[in-house]
Amino acid sequence: MRKRYIYTLLFLVPGLFVSLLITSAVFAVAFGTLWLYVFGDSTWPAWTGQVMPVLMLAVFSSLWIGAMVTGYLVGKKLEAVPGFDVRHLWISLGATLLPIVIVLLHQLSIGNLGPKSDGQLCSEYCSDRGYAASSMPPRDSGERTCSCLGRHGEVEMTLPIDALPRY
Repeated sequence: MRKRYIYTLLFLVPGLFVSLLITSAVFAVAFGTLWLYVFGDSTWPAWTGQVMPVLMLAVFSSLWIGAMVTGYLVGKKLEAVPGFDVRHLWISLGATLLPIVIVLLHQLSIGNLGPKSDGQLCSEYCSDRGYAASSMPPRDSGERTCSCLGRHGEVEMTLPIDALPRY
């Protein structure tokens, strides 16, 4: 197989994840800017729901195709050099795993992955038993309790966090 095709494949997979990460970041900023400075909390025009996904797809596709074309050009340039440098395979693997690790670490840091927080456990416990809401004391109070609240906000039951079932 010619190097131009090998390098196209080496740039294909990491290019997918890098393109997805860059597109997400750019459009998070774009939507935030539209919300803060253009439309605010008012009803957004219908065209934003139609145009923005198309733009997102166009940016993502352009970045991904750009990565593949870059791989093709790099491979074509390296065809004059005999052999294959295994370090390039390791770099491609690292460039594939790095964005995935970044996303996983972000999700872990915001609580979407890993053990549930005391507040989540308290909320789930109370809602599973039909209470309207849950409440916990301030973190710096030293108390580790969960209170289940009725429909009018009154405390109907309080129990220690350690007594809550871990799902």
